[in-house]
Parts: sequence; C-alpha cells; structure tokens
Amino acid sequence: MRFLIAIKDTTPESKNILHIGVKIANGFGADLSVIFVGKKSSAIIEGDVALARLSLSEWHIYHPGLEILKWAFESIKEFGFLSNDHTEFDPANLIEESGRIRMVLPQSSGEKIRLLLREGELLNELHKETQYRDYELAIIGNPFKKRMTHKLIQFLDTSVFIIKNINPTWNYKILLCVDDSAATKRAIIFGAIISRQFDAPIHAITVSKTKKFGKGYRNASRWVQKYLRMQKLPHTISMITGRPTEVFLREASTDHIIVMGKSTGGELKQFFKGSKPIHTAQKAKSPILLVKP
Repeated sequence: MRFLIAIKDTTPESKNILHIGVKIANGFGADLSVIFVGKKSSAIIEGDVALARLSLSEWHIYHPGLEILKWAFESIKEFGFLSNDHTEFDPANLIEESGRIRMVLPQSSGEKIRLLLREGELLNELHKETQYRDYELAIIGNPFKKRMTHKLIQFLDTSVFIIKNINPTWNYKILLCVDDSAATKRAIIFGAIISRQFDAPIHAITVSKTKKFGKGYRNASRWVQKYLRMQKLPHTISMITGRPTEVFLREASTDHIIVMGKSTGGELKQFFKGSKPIHTAQKAKSPILLVKP
C-alpha cells in the first residue's frame, strides 16, 4: 500500500498531521510519501536541472520547499520511523523526474518513505501525483474553504483523510458510518485498523431518514458487528433515524475520527450537488476519513 501526506509548513498543526500519517502508515504497513507543493519558481523544476543539482549538492543553495522537507525528515526521525543508519538530509540524494523532486528514505520497519517536492497549485499537483503513482490514501490538513474540500474529495482518485481540529493527545474514538454502499466494507476494515493503532473504541452507526431500515442497511449493520467481534475490538452498534449528515455530525462532535465510504456517484452530479460524505467532510469539526471502494 502507498499513502501520501501533504504538508504546507512547519507549524505544530503540520507536525500533528505528519505524526498521525506516519502512525497510520505503520499500522497498515504502507509505503509513505510526504509532499510539499510550493509556488512556481525557476530554482529547480523549471530551471536547468544539472545546475540545480550542482547547487543543491555542492553550493547548498536550497529551494524554499527543501527546508520544509528537511523539517519533515527530522520530524519523521523523531517519531522513530527511520532506520538508525540514516542520519542526514543529503541534497545529493534528490532526484528530479516528471515535474517532481524526490528523496527515498529507508523506514525502520522495512517500508519506504519518500520526500517529494512539486510546484504549482495544490489541487492540480496532488492530482498529478496521484496519477503518477497509485496511492491508497491521501492525508491532508483542513482546507480553508468548503469548496476546496469538495474538490479534493471529488478529484483525488484515492481515499482521503482530512485532519482538522486535531488534538495531539490522540484521545479519540472512531465513528464508523455504515450503510449499503459499495465502499462500506472497506471503510469498516480501515476503521478497524485505525482503531487498533490508536487504541480507540468504535461506535458504528447506520442512519435512515425513516424508521424503516431496508435490507441493505440491516445486513450492513450485522456485518460490521460480526467483523468487529471477530477483530476483538471494543465497539457499540446503533441504528438511528434522522438526516444522515446531521446525525453523523452530532454523534462525532469533536472527539471522534469519522470513517465512512467515499461516494461513487456521477462526477457531474457530485460537482454541483455534492454527496453525504462531501457534506459531512465540509461541516465536520473532527478528523474524517473517506474510503474509496
């Protein structure tokens, strides 16, 4: 599996996002790429590549984004996810390819960590990166605008974990939103792994607009209960009547990580109207993971 973490700066918020990302990647045994998307410049990507390499390795002239990647490198070392024999951020190890710059680092558990630099508009460059390599999950901070949340969920062909209002004490529970959609079983599996990694109990809910729960909803609720029992994870199961998005937000409050399937509806319809996962992600005050089928 391959996970992608997007960081924007060296603030405590970005460090928390990075910490969560590497811990989740470790739980899944996934390769991890950390990406910074900077503003367009002529320093490396649009300039003379050979001169840029000479500048990086011999003159120590840094592209501004490399300082952020170096900070990410030091943070990952601090979290214990790098092998002990890898002690320096060496610009000589940077490789330019296809509009991106990368450095590959060995992880202590045997997987790989890549540091990536791209230039341009965030959404476009994240889309290019997910097209360049297959990623199972993209982990990002909370976009400032709801419309950007909509675009990131819709246009990134991966599962998406939006880290918002994160509390570094990690004292979270998992709110697992269960229905009869194609992505539900995979969302349940993701939620179970995260629950075990963070030692977080699970509350699995199925929400119907009416008091009548269809066969698909009932079967999904039974399946999640059976699966969580088999995994021996602490959990509760609820079937709730109400407007789904409103119920999800009420049950999650600020102390849950929401886990739900990512909608597979038509792109045009989602672009104009959105979906339950998109509306929930836009309004939630807690971290939310949308899992692609």
